[in-house]
Amino acid sequence: MSMSARAWKWNPSLTWFFAGLVATDPLVTVLNGTYSGLHLANFDQDVFLGIPYAQDTGGLNRFRIPQSLDTKWNGTKPAIEYGPSCPDHNPTADGAYGMSEDCLSINIVKPSSLSTYSTYSNSTKVPVLLWIHGGSYQVGTSALPNYNLTYLVERSVAIGKPIIAASINYRKGGWGMMYSREIQGSGNTNLALRDMRKGLAWISENIGAFGGDKDTVTIWGESAGSFAVGQLVMSYGGRTDGLFHRSIQESGSAATAWYNGSDWYQPIYDKIVSQTNCTDYPDTLECLRTIPYSTIYPFMDSTKVGGPGFYPTVDGDIMPNYPTELLHSGRFAHVPHLYGSNTDEGTDNAPPGGIINTDDDLYNYVHGSTGYSFPSSVVRKIMELYPDDPTVGIPANTGTERFAEQGYQYKRIAAIIGDTFYHAPRLDDARHYSKYSPTYIYRFNTRPFANGTNATSTDYVGALAPIYKGVQHFSEVAFVFSNPKYVGPWPEYQELSRQMSAQWINFVYGGSPNDKATGLPNWPKYNDGARGLNMVLQAQGRGYNGSFVEEDTWRLAGREYLTKWARRRHV
Repeated sequence: MSMSARAWKWNPSLTWFFAGLVATDPLVTVLNGTYSGLHLANFDQDVFLGIPYAQDTGGLNRFRIPQSLDTKWNGTKPAIEYGPSCPDHNPTADGAYGMSEDCLSINIVKPSSLSTYSTYSNSTKVPVLLWIHGGSYQVGTSALPNYNLTYLVERSVAIGKPIIAASINYRKGGWGMMYSREIQGSGNTNLALRDMRKGLAWISENIGAFGGDKDTVTIWGESAGSFAVGQLVMSYGGRTDGLFHRSIQESGSAATAWYNGSDWYQPIYDKIVSQTNCTDYPDTLECLRTIPYSTIYPFMDSTKVGGPGFYPTVDGDIMPNYPTELLHSGRFAHVPHLYGSNTDEGTDNAPPGGIINTDDDLYNYVHGSTGYSFPSSVVRKIMELYPDDPTVGIPANTGTERFAEQGYQYKRIAAIIGDTFYHAPRLDDARHYSKYSPTYIYRFNTRPFANGTNATSTDYVGALAPIYKGVQHFSEVAFVFSNPKYVGPWPEYQELSRQMSAQWINFVYGGSPNDKATGLPNWPKYNDGARGLNMVLQAQGRGYNGSFVEEDTWRLAGREYLTKWARRRHV
């Protein structure tokens, strides 16, 4: 069907599609039927958007493990627009393509040079990369423009290692991680993780039709998406079921997330039951499935729950134990890993409003904030390991500047938070991952272009993110996706993006970021050095001196101490 014959809902973020459309649509036949996609002539790519990988999660499927698709059709269905976002409290940002419970969809971007097959042939297949979006497990969607996969696929072709890239939507917040005695007793726990595995199962069954290799699948995520990758690596104690074969984690560990139990969630569940008038039903969970979406939606707002919101739980099934216990006992998938964090992760989570000014302020925050539960003596030890010295605080390399408007001890608390949730868990993961599989660790250290971040424009001055944010959370994403709109206008940033995107593609292709033929800096395995080795990824220019290898000893005493006490955060 030609473009002019279609009813098309205009959205400004689709400009990149229209620039490269031609009249002939690609077709692909999967197990359930045939889809028509879009051909992007400017990229020489075919894209298939919004393909369901499981049934609608509304009605009787609400708060239930994802159900397999059970229908087939004749003819052709369009796959030309991103699917609706799974429900969250941020419809303005996440609902450009709608928001509903019928949201479990997958997007596929492939080089046009790869054939599509109505049956699974023996033709050469290419590796597959699955993106799992972040958003604190509460918000987000695969349709955000930052997550446009076309540039990365284009880059893969340019370096002679073509890949298929995919992304999925999954249930977030209480829709995907509600917990209670009723949920636990019904076996419908950790639905977000089960959605992801269902998406991977769809890939295993269908990606051959697109020219993809179901036996070379890499799972990849950032922030909560990286938490999820870490959790998938540990799911069922390391059982992959052949669904994935490598992992990429950007800024987040399975041990970064919270793992609250019934004592936390039961009052939340009971309140929703009361608000929806399900209290007097013998099976309150069954009653919640009969409530109209518009009625229950306001009561599922993660921002009204307090604390961290909804996260996966240790359910004894898909998450059989705390992630630190699974990690330390080797009960995780022994697959190649590429994993890292950004230098100044803590600036994104440091308390706002300039409230950490004195030792007492810092003590009270660390002692009393959600998720720590550290004894007083431990808080004092942390304060000793992280002294009130701005030259060693975060953002790094900013000397004696305190950014006092953010709080006189802002750099100190940013260092503690960044290490607690990102750098210390990454250290622990790297040490154990590398015992069993090739493991490549990075520290990203280039302050991002302002438009390449996900913060509001009022946070920025000039062309770079503000100096008090430093190399903040999310900074590396634009460089990997290789989208020039977000990388920045400078040649040295564009070159770093070319380097990183090639390293990621190399890893997807062969389990290592290295390729001697490409002239990339050599990236050693983590355990090639006795103290662990990181690749520091940074630009050559604009104040940076290019990528280099370092020992993983940065604030080592503090990170090791926080690792020792991680279990008190219930991870």
